[in-house]
Amino acid sequence: MRWLRLKFLQGSRQHRGRIRAWLARHPRVTALLERGGSLHIDEFALARGVSLGLFVGLTPTVGIQTAMMIVGSLAFRANFPAAFVVSFVSNPVTMAPLYYGFNRLGQWMMSWLPVPRAASRTLGDAIAEETVATLIGSMGVAIPAAVVGYFGFLWLWRRLGLHLPIRKGPGQGRGQGPSASDSRPGS
Repeated sequence: MRWLRLKFLQGSRQHRGRIRAWLARHPRVTALLERGGSLHIDEFALARGVSLGLFVGLTPTVGIQTAMMIVGSLAFRANFPAAFVVSFVSNPVTMAPLYYGFNRLGQWMMSWLPVPRAASRTLGDAIAEETVATLIGSMGVAIPAAVVGYFGFLWLWRRLGLHLPIRKGPGQGRGQGPSASDSRPGS
């Protein structure tokens, strides 16, 4: 398990550099996220970020994914950098197969609905039906993936025994904080 923990931490260092660079290029977004608590790092905020990233990444929302993640991370106090990294599950390479799969799943799910289909359709009706099928299929994948991502992250975090370093407040660096001798009664 130690090697897996080291691999996880090594990969996260690379992602942190990219995220810090993106946040440095967007100071207004950074200020908004800091005020909303979306840059907090604890296991639950990270799990919410993973869940949000999976949900947004697995929905057909190309072009507005970052805005949706910012709003979602503010609304759910999720870690925005975690959501941003995980949302790359849909990228230009995986987008076409994902959307095709969403459409096929949506068509299958719609076949179970008791809605009659029109015999003669116009092009607009066909486009609307395919769009609805893709949306339904993506929700059929994104919602379970977000739930599994949240609980899976928490399970993996605990299984690997990960912990965050305790940050010391200002003035509590090496040798500057209260010592054990200061807390003894009667001294």
